[in-house]
Amino acid sequence: MKKIKRGSFAELVIFMLAISLGGIIIWPLLDLLFSAVFTHSDFVYSVQDYVVEPIIFGCIAGLVFWIFDVIAMKKR
Repeated sequence: MKKIKRGSFAELVIFMLAISLGGIIIWPLLDLLFSAVFTHSDFVYSVQDYVVEPIIFGCIAGLVFWIFDVIAMKKR
């Protein structure tokens, strides 16, 4: 298996996918828990809120983490 180099484009894609996938799984579960325990309101699933927004957040957060990683590598 090929190793992924730090600071490479592949690492950026992996950061984005991991954060997006985690957001798609965790965000609706936390919102469901919050709705059931604290607000006692109905939980309504929408693609915009629970799929599109975590993907956008994952892309931005992955890019920021990757930039910080590249800057830290250059300082060494």
